[in-house]
Amino acid sequence: MMNLQLKISIFLCAFALISIAQANQGGALSVDTSAGKPVWEAGVFSAAFRGPIYPAATDYQNKFLPLPFVIYRGEKIRIGDESVIKAIAVEKEHFKLDVSLGAAFNADSEDSKIREGMPDLDFMFEIGPQASFLLHDNKSSDTWLNLQLRSVFSTDFSNVNHRGYVFQPEVAYQSENLLFDDSRFYFSVSPTFASAKTHQYFYDIDQQYVNSERDYFQSSGGYLGTKVSIANRFQLNKNLMMFVGTQLGLWHGAKNDESDLYQEKFTYTVALGIKWTVFQSIEHIK
Repeated sequence: MMNLQLKISIFLCAFALISIAQANQGGALSVDTSAGKPVWEAGVFSAAFRGPIYPAATDYQNKFLPLPFVIYRGEKIRIGDESVIKAIAVEKEHFKLDVSLGAAFNADSEDSKIREGMPDLDFMFEIGPQASFLLHDNKSSDTWLNLQLRSVFSTDFSNVNHRGYVFQPEVAYQSENLLFDDSRFYFSVSPTFASAKTHQYFYDIDQQYVNSERDYFQSSGGYLGTKVSIANRFQLNKNLMMFVGTQLGLWHGAKNDESDLYQEKFTYTVALGIKWTVFQSIEHIK
């Protein structure tokens, strides 16, 4: 049977990645997009993902995630709707201040030739403030600049380790019914800059792990890479939503590209999922 730590890891990763299913990873939403939605809903979320085991890695892993979900849309606290948990500090027509979160799957080093014999990569999560500025808005689409500063942590669910900080400015565009009726299209570009501790977790090679394919390397902080995200969600009926998405990793010019653990200048992540709402409140957001 699946051990408890793995269950928790899968659950938390999936919960964080529900934001992809909602076609919004950076908060690029007009303040009135919840209007007409139920105050709460619950059901089943299932998704399949394929992506690199860490930034600029050659090796990929697949994840399939079936799990229940709960969404709550409060005035100041929102859970599971366009984010994991969002605390709204300021929400105006052209400016928002709230919380930004991120997550990444854990990975076994034995599944990667270049990392063989090195410690596994733990489940990672990020949290920090986000300031969003509306750049363009019309009836069916909007564009936001999201300034995100997050603290990075890794955990094997017995210990939690701080892994530095990331600064991720993002330009995010979304449009209703751009490609199909009852759909939402999402596109964003987000260069990422990280502290030395974050880079070290991915690219450091200590002397004890040096071999014929890995030379000693110490990382420094700076530019990590740029992520380009494209997603589209489809409302198939009142209770069933499907999403498809991809995230392109552009790692050219990264600060630590001389590390032997830096392998690819381009990577991709793809996702396909279904959200089935089984229960929902009678009361709706006005």
